[in-house]
Amino acid sequence: MSMIRQRAAIYCRISLDRTGEAAGVGRQEAECRELAGHLGLDVGQVYIDNDISATSGKERPAFEQMLADRPAAVVTWAQDRLLRLSADLEKVIALNIPVHMVTQGSLDLATPAGRAVARTVAAWSTFETEQKGLRQRAANVQRAKQGKPAPSVGYGYRRDGDRLAIVDAEAAVVREVARRVLDGEPLRAIAADLNARGVQSPRRTAGAGVWNGTTLRQMIRRESLAGLRRYNGQIVGAGLWEPIITPDDHSRIVAVLNDPTRAKHYAGRAPKHLLAGIAKCGKCGARMKRAPGRMTTTKSGTKRQPAAYSCPACFGVRRKQEDVDALVSTVLVRRLEQPDALDLFRRDDNGAGAAAREAIAAIDARLSNAADAYSAGALELDQLTRITAQLRADRAEHEALVARALPTALPADLAGPSAAERWTTLSIDAQRLILTTLLRVTILPAGPGRDFDPATVRIDWNR
Repeated sequence: MSMIRQRAAIYCRISLDRTGEAAGVGRQEAECRELAGHLGLDVGQVYIDNDISATSGKERPAFEQMLADRPAAVVTWAQDRLLRLSADLEKVIALNIPVHMVTQGSLDLATPAGRAVARTVAAWSTFETEQKGLRQRAANVQRAKQGKPAPSVGYGYRRDGDRLAIVDAEAAVVREVARRVLDGEPLRAIAADLNARGVQSPRRTAGAGVWNGTTLRQMIRRESLAGLRRYNGQIVGAGLWEPIITPDDHSRIVAVLNDPTRAKHYAGRAPKHLLAGIAKCGKCGARMKRAPGRMTTTKSGTKRQPAAYSCPACFGVRRKQEDVDALVSTVLVRRLEQPDALDLFRRDDNGAGAAAREAIAAIDARLSNAADAYSAGALELDQLTRITAQLRADRAEHEALVARALPTALPADLAGPSAAERWTTLSIDAQRLILTTLLRVTILPAGPGRDFDPATVRIDWNR
């Protein structure tokens, strides 16, 4: 009479598959099959989690499926391939089955002794994992303090050992985008232009190389473009690579993009009219909309009514678009031609910006000294953590002072004798942004049938 052979499942896992060829799990499966044959077990289902860590907290689909299938036995290469966390061990214990390992023998999880051994091994595995994490975090902090680049390389650079080398073509795009943002051009308009010119975006995979406002915003805000090293959300010092833009320009760009008065044009339809949604109704306060031209019938016959700004709320104010646009543009340009035009864009500083920059430099030096002290063994990790947390908080406060002292976005050559010529070259997006930054437009009620009166358009300067 032949004996019925027990049917077992095989579980294989590797944390990091650098080649993507699954060679690691393939070797595990081969050795597990050999062990199963030696033990007289028939192999049923093979469960494989490739390139998935057992300690990252991510779900392991094959592991969870194996638990749901409830095999009679499990064959694996080692206990840490099957599990490393105590919580996962308890899930396997609940199956009440034996676990056979190529490198560590067998554990009968149906017995108290087998469960005790498995829990002890899992506890030490958890300890080892936590210690490894502490060492890795300390090493990452040290690398960041030394100015070595982060693992991922951003647009504009390529890796060159422990440094970054500039990619000239991409750097040219970065500098162009920086200039256009500082000139007040909205991200949406810049992205549309880059796409029209066929400029490849940071997403280099096929079909994903399209610029949009979000992509541009993420790219141009990166501190590494200014030669700065960021770690855990904070600037920790200068990096071991050449900057593409200056730190001051980077700070100005961040301030411009964070300005609450700046319209967030990341996506959507681009505006076509200068004051639509900007000018306000002088009767009810609603924002005016642009009404297209139309044919109207009067006692004297039919005539075409020109495009106008009209109040969509009270319908009590309507003014010819061409006249209002020309008036507002003329008033703005004449002001920009004045010698003191730049005062419109300056913010109160009183030396606060310069003092804040000096304080930031001093904090960066203290952060670097703390990292060196930790590396030399003069500081414990918890001491380094407390010191850097306080210094980074102080640095953030000084960065805010610098941002408040920076000027609002303004094309460098807009103020001055050539203001009129420069104004006509700006996109409608840029013109609208400058208008909303500098002034407020209110269209007042006027009697029907009258000629355009500039006095019915009130212009108030924001400062």
